[in-house]
Amino acid sequence: MRVSSLICEYNPFHNGHKYMIEKMRENGCEYIIACMSGNFTQRGDFAVFDKYSRTKTALENGIDLVIELPVIYSCATAEKFAFGGVDILNSLGCVSEIYFGSECGNMEALRNTADILQSSEISEKIKKYLSLGQTFAKARENAVADIDKISAEILKSPNNILGIEYIKALNKINSPILPQTIQRVGSEHDSLTVCENTASATLIRKMIYENNQEFKKYIPSPVFSEIHDFKKLETAVLYKLRMMSLEDFKNLPDISEGLENRLYSAVRNGTSIEQILSLAKTKRYTLARLRRILLYAFLGITQNDCHILPQYIKILGFSQNGKNILRTMRETAKLPVIMRYSDVKKLSPSAQYLYALESRCDDIYALSGENIIPCGRNLTENTVLSVNHA
Repeated sequence: MRVSSLICEYNPFHNGHKYMIEKMRENGCEYIIACMSGNFTQRGDFAVFDKYSRTKTALENGIDLVIELPVIYSCATAEKFAFGGVDILNSLGCVSEIYFGSECGNMEALRNTADILQSSEISEKIKKYLSLGQTFAKARENAVADIDKISAEILKSPNNILGIEYIKALNKINSPILPQTIQRVGSEHDSLTVCENTASATLIRKMIYENNQEFKKYIPSPVFSEIHDFKKLETAVLYKLRMMSLEDFKNLPDISEGLENRLYSAVRNGTSIEQILSLAKTKRYTLARLRRILLYAFLGITQNDCHILPQYIKILGFSQNGKNILRTMRETAKLPVIMRYSDVKKLSPSAQYLYALESRCDDIYALSGENIIPCGRNLTENTVLSVNHA
């Protein structure tokens, strides 16, 4: 039984994702598991469609089983995002390989770069460039360039970076899962131009928010649902930020080197999320990092929360083919499997805490659609969506 996997957001699922699944099938992947972000994304934003509709779209386009990447990982740095996904997939006990897209498409080069980043000498080199006021990404790139120029070039592309983080995470936990890469085709990451029949998720989201129906050309067999937009809650976000003390900011994830002071000041002076981000941004602190911190603040997630390791395997949906994986998981899974809310009651206190945190965040997400949804969907929704696909 060859079980392959990938870590994704599908925000939203598009033709590029469909292409990757097709290539995996061509490579002989018999079963495919997707560890997918729930309702919150690595950009520090709300997913444009909720996790249930995105799950259904994935199942209708070739995925066999969808499991949830918890919010403390889904809206974290690339390193933590990758670790969370890899650790959960490893806990299934039946996954043989993990696939990811990359710009270079060269597994040996990606492995070599990961090895450099996990070498004993790299840390001091990165610190040297950080002391010059560079962002972490730039400092890391320059540090790697001191050792290997080719690897430094690889670090200039976002999907290469994420793939390298998957490799590092596999190494860190000594996982037997093999990393595999497929070279990206079509539109580049974050591109605002169309390439043949593909468009980046960034462009597709832009079309969706602008009510441009052209976006449907770039999404295969979509399952449309309510559009969710973080901006709808801007006043609520500003309220929450203004109620926070300096100590509250200090306890947020990814805060270091006095960044809490800069954010606290920006909140006191800013009248919109964009203005706060603009006031807080420096060459050292990127917009992506600041957006994630503001999302953590709004959701009430602290540094202590983000130190929690994966506690359970939450099933969002499965195909008929995916039933075979579920049967195997009953024998191999190293973490408890959640398929309905009654399973939550059997969890350890720390696992129940993490599930309650996820549920609370989902209740906030429920305010960002066209219609306000009552609390408790994560406790009552049928989380198992059985769908046939070709």
